[in-house]
Amino acid sequence: MVLLLLSCSLGVTGWEPCTTGSECRDAFGFGYTCGDEGYCEEVALADRCDATYPDDLFVRPEDYPGILVVGTLFDHSTDVPEKQASRLAIKQVDDSQGLDGTLLGLVQCSYEEDSALDGLAADEAAAAMGEYLAGDLGAFAIVGPATSGNTEAMWNATADLGALVVSPSATSPALTYLDAPTTPEGHAGRLWRTAPPDDVQGLVLAEVVATTLTESGRTNQDVAVVYQEGPYGTGLAEVFVENYQSSFHVPTRYAFENDTERDNAINNVAKLDYDAILFISSDLPDVSAFLNAAGARDEFNEMPIFLADASRDAELLEDTREAASQLWTNILGTAPAVPSGDVYDAFAASYAAEYEGQSARDSSYSAYAYDAGWLVAYGAAWAYAQEAGVTGQGAADGLLHISNPDGELIEIAPNYWSQLRAAFSGARDVNVQGASGALDYDPVTQETTGPIDIWKIASDGQSFEVVETKEP
Repeated sequence: MVLLLLSCSLGVTGWEPCTTGSECRDAFGFGYTCGDEGYCEEVALADRCDATYPDDLFVRPEDYPGILVVGTLFDHSTDVPEKQASRLAIKQVDDSQGLDGTLLGLVQCSYEEDSALDGLAADEAAAAMGEYLAGDLGAFAIVGPATSGNTEAMWNATADLGALVVSPSATSPALTYLDAPTTPEGHAGRLWRTAPPDDVQGLVLAEVVATTLTESGRTNQDVAVVYQEGPYGTGLAEVFVENYQSSFHVPTRYAFENDTERDNAINNVAKLDYDAILFISSDLPDVSAFLNAAGARDEFNEMPIFLADASRDAELLEDTREAASQLWTNILGTAPAVPSGDVYDAFAASYAAEYEGQSARDSSYSAYAYDAGWLVAYGAAWAYAQEAGVTGQGAADGLLHISNPDGELIEIAPNYWSQLRAAFSGARDVNVQGASGALDYDPVTQETTGPIDIWKIASDGQSFEVVETKEP
């Protein structure tokens, strides 16, 4: 039971018997759930949750009757731009009067590994916090997690709790139909994402690796793929191999689950004289450790090195500057395209204003997180107008109505909120343009698509440059 992990009040409110948390919230409002003894109990803010919106949500819950709770779930040590961007979206909804004055509340939780806190691995923490948000707090939607493995772990733990889940950056193809067993016939699934799945990126990676020349002027025919075992790494590696092997040798794959297996794979690649290496991990420390280890081996000095989207992060440059900067010119990577355009510029300006000059461009996925925050609000608006009340399923069904090319154009921005609500009140579809780009979801797969950047490390060693952008 998640409550055992939390600093929760054990006081009982009137000894009110219950069987579900929703009964307690209906009786007493936000901040109550059904305890193990079958009575309504207060729930405190979990130790892994460091912020709420409004700030006094747990202090004065009586000031927010009927509040609709959204959770966010990120690694607060690394995903700060995503955390802040999703909060900005919810704040802007509330500043725009919410749903006829009914506000969206936000509880922001982390799944980072912290031995001093509880000793949970990241996937265990993601599952526990998902249960806390959707079960104990009754959140109708969760924005996050950031990675595919943690998204899968959280979904498996919370699928029966009914929340809509929108990840900004979990791109594994394995997630596409993960929610199928819990999807009622004729309704939407409840697991969505704003970034395109890795089917697209894997295809571009295969093309980049196949067409990049070695120092001797020949194509990369003997390629090693070292990948983190799990939904993201395994899925992207499989898509790459499927598309690459049709023209060249079948790449040799090395899967790893821990640091020792990762390092062994790197040593094997160095010994066996491959033309090139593709390294895939959703964890940035893995990528840094790989490059630092490669920097200590002469075999990698002229070997083309290919990386994926999780590697395009300024922290990688700091982590590898001393031990592996000589390899930077060997590196090419792929990632969903850095957003641009008027909607993105408006988001970036709002982000800088809200967070004292910080740049939304510090993360490739900040715009995707902002869009994810707004999408849960859009789903809530549909359910509020067309259903008996706002639920995770009703909000998910609402997202089936945002990608009609013949619908009204809705830009993800506060000044379009009333237009979106008017359309949904009239049961009309819309065509949404997000800060991350066009949100054109396939009605069957519920997946969007988008352009893929081919990137390299800039010559000044301080940033990344886009070499080319491939359209889907």
